[in-house]
Amino acid sequence: MITICLLTTFLLAFQDGEPQINQKPVRQWRTPIEIAEQVRSLELVTTSTIGYSKNGLPIQCIEVARDGVIPVDTRSAVLVVAGIDGNHLLGTEVATDMITALLGLPTEVTASLLEEHKLYVIPQVNPDAAALYFESIKNEQQRNLTSSDNDHDGVKDEDGGEDLNGDGFITKMRVPDLEKATHLADPDETRLHIEPDPLKGQAASFILYPEGIDNDGDGKYNEDGLGGVDLNKNFMHGYKEHGDGSGHWQLSESESKALADFVLQHQEIAAIIVYGHHDTLSKPFTESGKDNAGAPKKLAEGDVELYKLISEKFLELTELNDVVQSSWDGSFVAWSYAQYGVPSFSTPLWSRPDPIEEEQKEKATPETSEAKPTGDEGSREGRGRGGIDRQEMMAEFDTNGDGELSEDERAALRESMQDRFGGGGRPSGGHPGGGGRRPSNSNENRAESSDNSNLTPSGVGNISQETLDELLKAAEAAGFPVDDGMMAEITPEQVEQYAKMSGIKIRRVTKGNTNTASSKEDVAWLAYSDDQRNGEGFVEWTTFEHPQLGTVEIGGWVPYFKTLPPTDAIDSITEKQAKFIIEIASRLPDVRLGSPIIEQLANGLWEVRISVVNDGWFPTGTAMAKKNKRARPFVLRLDVPNDAIVSGQKVNRIWSLAGGGSRTWFKWVVQGKPNVEVNITLFSDKFGTKTIPITLKETTGEKS
Repeated sequence: MITICLLTTFLLAFQDGEPQINQKPVRQWRTPIEIAEQVRSLELVTTSTIGYSKNGLPIQCIEVARDGVIPVDTRSAVLVVAGIDGNHLLGTEVATDMITALLGLPTEVTASLLEEHKLYVIPQVNPDAAALYFESIKNEQQRNLTSSDNDHDGVKDEDGGEDLNGDGFITKMRVPDLEKATHLADPDETRLHIEPDPLKGQAASFILYPEGIDNDGDGKYNEDGLGGVDLNKNFMHGYKEHGDGSGHWQLSESESKALADFVLQHQEIAAIIVYGHHDTLSKPFTESGKDNAGAPKKLAEGDVELYKLISEKFLELTELNDVVQSSWDGSFVAWSYAQYGVPSFSTPLWSRPDPIEEEQKEKATPETSEAKPTGDEGSREGRGRGGIDRQEMMAEFDTNGDGELSEDERAALRESMQDRFGGGGRPSGGHPGGGGRRPSNSNENRAESSDNSNLTPSGVGNISQETLDELLKAAEAAGFPVDDGMMAEITPEQVEQYAKMSGIKIRRVTKGNTNTASSKEDVAWLAYSDDQRNGEGFVEWTTFEHPQLGTVEIGGWVPYFKTLPPTDAIDSITEKQAKFIIEIASRLPDVRLGSPIIEQLANGLWEVRISVVNDGWFPTGTAMAKKNKRARPFVLRLDVPNDAIVSGQKVNRIWSLAGGGSRTWFKWVVQGKPNVEVNITLFSDKFGTKTIPITLKETTGEKS
């Protein structure tokens, strides 16, 4: 009952009388079916289905263009691809919304993209995996749903995870098996774990498994769950045969095959942008070496400067920097660049935000992107933290109307709170060591430094006494004193709950002389969860009696937390990416034939010279494409009989032509009667056909 009283006291303490502003409903992530319906509802676009997923969901492509001087079917195109990674719902949302955003802009802003070129958008390549986000139990799935036998026992997908603790997430289990142990809790941050360093006297104390049971009785836990193949390992460039998630062969999956077929059938695609886990834009790409087949994994030397400059422009427009870059072996973006041969870029669209300053933390009011109740049940108007209306509470429990709660009235309130919150006693498990000393106003033993290693231990997990002081001051200031008995019973889990209600940051004690080997990224993500997302990104470790393993701890990262931002960020991201797409379109190659120069060398003998000019910014093909000759070249043809050509090639190929007005000259010596008309034709799958008629007579043209 003491604990219930403490819970009640804190709940009351953090009810403020400030009026709540009605907020618009929180945007929800859209299911694959909803995305498909949204695509079908778009106006001024052409929609087609380019393939189907393993479960038969359509993979759609949207063509976006406006009428212009150049016929739509002869224009070059920019392709945007999203949803290859099944858990990257953000890319699908942005790709879909961007169509409406672009069509809503003034025509002069989008003229280059939509009137001179066209846009293809494939918003969701892996809809089966994306659909799993909307299951009642969340278990993050990046791969498609092709059945696999990961443990090689002849049975597929038979041992996946289970939500043992009923929190709606498949997280991790810490199993105290000293014989198999691989990790120990990080002494500096016990929510994280590290591998032991024997030189520092460390020993592993547990092994990590995904949450669940051993369904197939092979002594392994959750090693053969649902699916599948990582579609971004299933393409040809850098493909790893027998690699984890690579698939049995290149393009073995219906989804990856449909995407590759579409690209190969649309040679007019001149640039590709991918929304997914790979990054080639936030900083210059750093992949190096060669794959097993000898193909280079790094950018060709001639492409490095191009990618550097585009990266700088991307940062200017989006402010998305320092994204962790993963290997692009077998990815769609690697194949698009190295073998399809066009400038290809990839971005995750969002990364962990930078820490906010202390003064900003006081003003920060982060919102969760999860669904919230609607109607009277979910209304927050007039309610304080915790969703309780103080006036309603006093009207219900202050039976004598004196504005205060007597002991009997408080007892009734505590009983109500116990029903509402499912009790309030110490959870079974949690961090070892509960209870804290009654804080005082004395500065004795307080650290002078703000460094976490100098905070005062409280005896409540690794939560600092400074945090408890701040919480208790807030409660007392609100007129709800907390006594020593209450503090003796408090647990880390309760402090977490009270801190969320009060908007107070939890500061944790770390020891300056302990191993700090936890991933810096994990430490930073944890700080982001604590400081900016109300702790919603991490499930605190709590003990659980496992039916096969005995006492374990269950906890860890909430699925999708590191992948998806709050949904209120989508509009801003879409706006920035639309600007980047427009920028890319404005830089596409703009190839033309220069004015011909014809000189009579003798009677019936003519020298014909002409240049091919690229007035755009991008080269007509990447340096990699020029090197491996996998992309289709420009073809320049002089349309005269073969026996009329004295010197020069009738057909010339241009594998790549730099931008910025660069030109390449071609020369023929031909026989022909004066004033005979012949054609010079420049053909490209990507940039269309251009033909200039010339007359065999003396003329002048470009001299440079």
